[in-house]
Amino acid sequence: MSVLAIVLAPRDRIAAQSGGDAGAGVRVPDDFSFVYSADGTVVSQVGRTAASLLPKADRVIVVLADADVSWHRIKVPKAPPAKLRAALAGILEETLLDDEGAVHLVLAPGGQAGRTGWVAVTHKPWLTAVLNALESAGTDVEKVVPASAPVAQPVGHFFIDEA
Repeated sequence: MSVLAIVLAPRDRIAAQSGGDAGAGVRVPDDFSFVYSADGTVVSQVGRTAASLLPKADRVIVVLADADVSWHRIKVPKAPPAKLRAALAGILEETLLDDEGAVHLVLAPGGQAGRTGWVAVTHKPWLTAVLNALESAGTDVEKVVPASAPVAQPVGHFFIDEA
């Protein structure tokens, strides 16, 4: 099964300063960085190209840059699935810098009602514009994932200069 990973560069925040409409000033990239695997295990091609020239694949995954995803650790509300987004937005209302309609909220895998979990937040009009541009060019995205995510136990890399 072929896999295409489209790695998005961080969005242009200069355009986002325009205020007003949440979708105003959204800029979609002219070209996209990608990694393609014909068999889903070995990289066959790496490059950067216009959306219409991206390789065709069985699975297409969009990878969001770390700068475009903010993570919030919260106590997951006890709400039915249909009302979970509104409940998450209510909890994060004071933390978010955008209006509720301008953000896309996702509860990280493993998040359970009544327990502490992570919520990923990204700019909804920008993400929608990017996905629409890819779809218009004939690339149907199956999944959107962050480039990295927080883990239960913090880890780090340390260097000790022994000189």
